Amino acid sequence: MSQPIYDVCIIGSGAAGGMAAKQLCEAGAKVILLEAGRKITSADLLSHKWPYELPYRGLHGEKQAPFTTPGFSRDIRYEQCDPVGIDRVRVLGGRTMHWNAVVLRYAPGDFRQRSTYGVEEDWPVSYEELAPYYDRVEQLIGVCGQDDHLDIVPAGKHYLPPLRPRCSEEILRRTCRPMGIPVIPVRKAVLTRPYDGRPPCHYCGHCMDGCDVGAIFSTPASFLPKAAATGNLTLRTNAVAREILVDREGRARAVSVIDRITKREEEIRARLFVLGCATVETARLLLNSRSPQHPNGLGNGNDVIGRYLNGHLTGNVHIYLDELEGRPPVNQDGATDHVYVVRHRTDSVTGTFGFQVNFDGYMFPHQAFNLRGYGTKYKAEVRRLQGASLLLGGYGKIFARPGNRVTVDARQTDEFGIPLPVVHFRYGSEDLEVYAAIQETAYAITGAMKGQVFPAFGKLPWAFASHDVGTVRMGNDPRTSALNGWGQMREAGNVFVVDGSAFPTSSEKNPTLTIMALTMRACEHIVQQRRRGELA
Repeated sequence: MSQPIYDVCIIGSGAAGGMAAKQLCEAGAKVILLEAGRKITSADLLSHKWPYELPYRGLHGEKQAPFTTPGFSRDIRYEQCDPVGIDRVRVLGGRTMHWNAVVLRYAPGDFRQRSTYGVEEDWPVSYEELAPYYDRVEQLIGVCGQDDHLDIVPAGKHYLPPLRPRCSEEILRRTCRPMGIPVIPVRKAVLTRPYDGRPPCHYCGHCMDGCDVGAIFSTPASFLPKAAATGNLTLRTNAVAREILVDREGRARAVSVIDRITKREEEIRARLFVLGCATVETARLLLNSRSPQHPNGLGNGNDVIGRYLNGHLTGNVHIYLDELEGRPPVNQDGATDHVYVVRHRTDSVTGTFGFQVNFDGYMFPHQAFNLRGYGTKYKAEVRRLQGASLLLGGYGKIFARPGNRVTVDARQTDEFGIPLPVVHFRYGSEDLEVYAAIQETAYAITGAMKGQVFPAFGKLPWAFASHDVGTVRMGNDPRTSALNGWGQMREAGNVFVVDGSAFPTSSEKNPTLTIMALTMRACEHIVQQRRRGELA
């Protein structure tokens, strides 16, 4: 029996792939969605387990185990690297299965770094072009928050009631106000009332361990059921993409896929391919897709694929507030962070940072690592400080540079014989200026409070906090970009890249909302092109 030829093959089921599946299935396309991981259910989650119920008290990442496959986290190399790490998720839903769900719009200036600050490059799409898609995505996924009338964090029209601040967050707001640092209700894809057939958050504080009720947005809880309801979706889990195969003209014709369980390999054929594998894996797939037509990897005639890896650098500080020490314990688990500290240094590109607050949760006594002592007195001090915790997590911009990149090494492969990705990354002077500004501001804020301060700033920052972007960038200049402004490959016009790898530059804001808005926009363009016969 001959194999079917699908209208669209989507690789990756996270924020980008899930959005693409919904949009294209609803437009009438016959879509196959490939996911390298398995489908999990609420029974697989360990969200509500206490540390004492876990083999290593949670210190070996037991709660994150459902979101990947055996060995995948080790199937990557870091070569000549400063401190960085890539979130190696392999599960239906991708990173939406364990994200913190902060959804901030990029501001107009974030799309115009060259025009605004004289650095990097401007995007081939403006805020004004993307704003209607931001509106539609926010309404679709359900976002709590409000319009705070701040240009640096543009607001939408469709917000659910905001999360209420905790006592520590009210103290933070009171402290920051005279310093001219805005503290606003966080905008998160977390439901604060029933919405779209999903229940509201029950404030268990386990957002990044997986939401068992679907109150936090994930593609399996939201987009994929909508796609399946059309009758146009074919879903294949445990399907590892080896390479994209091309025809004589260099256009994509199929993807070679290995079944993760049976190890059987086959070709999946389609007329159009949409990649949403995340920044490192999308670059890896394209670089491994070598052919006589594309000897340097699919669409990589200008040697730009894999380059310009960037995203977020981070550094944290805890303060245990005197006002809250020793109080009787109360349930303040909430929905991890309830407020957001907005970027306040907007006159300089090295001020591109903000702070996310209290996202580490309250189930584990983090102060226990910093306190000295042993026995009864030590335990009493841990308990005395537990309700007084305030975490400031700084998230800053990393500048896009061609030397920071992902390559592949054919000499070292995974269990399927696929060459591993190799990350090469060094911080630049501008990155370190941002990091210094984060520390300066964190110390200024905590210094204006009364309490015990425990900074966790190393000599160098950490990256990328699951916010890696930029290895298959879109752009106006074909010499420095692989994609046009629609995410379409210049050298293989029936391939679109819609995940964070398409970003030309980054911001202090989390990328996921922008990923979904760009994907929705790209899918509308695909549908229009198909109807005009331009993507035959």
